[in-house]
Amino acid sequence: MAALAPASTTDLLELLHKSNILTPARLTAVPPAGALPADPRAAVAVLVRQGLITAFQGGQLLAGRHKGFRIGPYAVLDLLGRGGMGAVYLAEHLELGRKVALKILAPAPGEGRQLAAERFLREGRAAAALDHPNIVRVFDVARHGDIPYLVLEYVDGETLQQAVDRGGPLPFAPAAEAVAQAAAGLQHAHERGFVHRDIKPGNLIRDRRGVV
Repeated sequence: MAALAPASTTDLLELLHKSNILTPARLTAVPPAGALPADPRAAVAVLVRQGLITAFQGGQLLAGRHKGFRIGPYAVLDLLGRGGMGAVYLAEHLELGRKVALKILAPAPGEGRQLAAERFLREGRAAAALDHPNIVRVFDVARHGDIPYLVLEYVDGETLQQAVDRGGPLPFAPAAEAVAQAAAGLQHAHERGFVHRDIKPGNLIRDRRGVV
C-alpha cells in the first residue's frame, strides 16, 4: 500500500510518533498540534527550525513515510549518496550522540540477495582492519532485520567532485595535495591486500581541515 501524505498537522505528528526518530525525552519537546501551523508543510518547517527533525526527515514524513528512520541504535538524519550497491546515510547514535555514516546494502532479487549480503559483510569486516588518516574508518558491521549495514566514520566536508562542480578545476597546489593524500591512503590499503577499483573525485572527500 502506498504511503499517504499527512492531510493535517495532527496526521503529521502521528507519523512522527510512529517513526521513532526522537527518543521519548525528545518527544516531550514537540509542540502539540494546536501550537503548530495547521498546514503540515508549515509545521515541518517549524520543527526543522527548532532542531527537532532534519529537512530530510521532514520530507519523508510529508510523503507519508514513518518507517526506516531507525537502524539499530541509530536515527537516520539525511541521505548522503546512493550507488549501485546501496545508499549511504548520515545518522546519529541516539545514546552517544555521535554522528556516523551508515552504508546500507540495497536488497538484491532472488538467490543473489544472500550472496550479495555475505560479500558486503565480508568486505566490511576486512575494511575494518584498515587504520589510516586518509581512509574512512569502519566502526561496525551489523544487520537491521535481514539487511546488512556498515557503520562508517562520518567525514564533514565535500567530495572533490562537488568542489569542482562548485568552483571549477582545483588550482595546482591543492589538487596535488589531494592526490598525494589519496595515494597515501591507497598505499596503506595496498600493503594490506586491498584494491579500491573506483578511484574518482566523487569518492574522495575533503574535510573542513583539508584532510582527504
